[in-house]
Amino acid sequence: MLAHELTLLLNEANAVGEYSFANRKYCLGGQVVRLHQNPSLEVGPNDIVIVGVNSLTSDIVRNELLGLAAISYKKGRIIDAGNLPDSLTLAQQYLAIEGIAYSIAKANATLILIGVNQELTFFVYKGFSQYRQFIRIGLIDNRIDLDFDAQDFHAGNYMNRLLDEPYEKLLDVCFLGVQGYFSPPQIIERVQRRKHDVVRLGNLRGNPAEVEPVLKDTHMVSIDLCSVRASDAPDTTHPTPNGLYAEEICLLARFTGLGQENKFLGVFGLSPSIQSNRLTAKLAAQVVWHYLEAVAHRKTENPLRNTPYNKKYVVDVDVEGIVMTFYRNELTGSWWFEVPISTRHKVQRGKLLVRCSPNDYIMASRKDIPPRWLRWFQKAQKI
Repeated sequence: MLAHELTLLLNEANAVGEYSFANRKYCLGGQVVRLHQNPSLEVGPNDIVIVGVNSLTSDIVRNELLGLAAISYKKGRIIDAGNLPDSLTLAQQYLAIEGIAYSIAKANATLILIGVNQELTFFVYKGFSQYRQFIRIGLIDNRIDLDFDAQDFHAGNYMNRLLDEPYEKLLDVCFLGVQGYFSPPQIIERVQRRKHDVVRLGNLRGNPAEVEPVLKDTHMVSIDLCSVRASDAPDTTHPTPNGLYAEEICLLARFTGLGQENKFLGVFGLSPSIQSNRLTAKLAAQVVWHYLEAVAHRKTENPLRNTPYNKKYVVDVDVEGIVMTFYRNELTGSWWFEVPISTRHKVQRGKLLVRCSPNDYIMASRKDIPPRWLRWFQKAQKI
């Protein structure tokens, strides 16, 4: 993918802050490649492309990001592609994002999108789904953006279209950090009927390591900064008193970056007019930084490879016709389970592998069926 394919859609980002990054050897700004200054650049595998939507907001976040410490990323380049023109209508933005996502997926690169409206996630998915199947999405939000008007599409109701996608295209959606008073039981039940997952804020906070496997398994993760409490992120589109702490949202971004299949991070929910000493912009920049730093330390894991450190565990749970197979990488401590699927599609050589936690194996070894395994088993029968 050549640079001019993107530069036709994007405006060059502006330097809006007090820093001059050109001579700052140890800042991220000193290692980022600016797409508009390299019109013959070809975006390739392992490159990370940063795109902004709403230039004022994106440039402020970008400025904070480029002032952070440089990252030793040797697998590819970090490319700043600029912003979508503010003159575009909403419909034009949607088409542009879909086209950019398709081009990034085709190049096997990674897209980071910084913006205001989280419904752009749907159009990133549309672009990605033209090039890959069985996509897994993580949505970090304090609510499920869904109502029962299927004809209405906006930031608070874009999930209608995603939930209707077949499993062969959209395999899994997990909502993380949901607060019950923002998502009525009827909405949660609809998500669960599709065998997708909902992790409430209290459950996430009690044991964040339980959601690490979920985020590491994703192809796409979209973060609404409204999921962070207003004391840590005051300049969001819908600030609320309760939510994730700043450290927690950065930890979730790190889990995402460590996932070897993840190709998209979206940071949304920023107020179009950032104030409060740019605290929210600083947090957004740190979220992106943690993701980038994790990608730089990403390791490829294949539990099916015959090596001394890959262990296989077969568990009989005393349920007729069901035997659970777990895998563990003793070097990294990662766990997976295997789910039987129909023979119509080939997924990982005929086996659907799902990352899990040690607690899933412990529960199975006690003759109990882990809820995570059961959800995936029910889903796999419909693939």
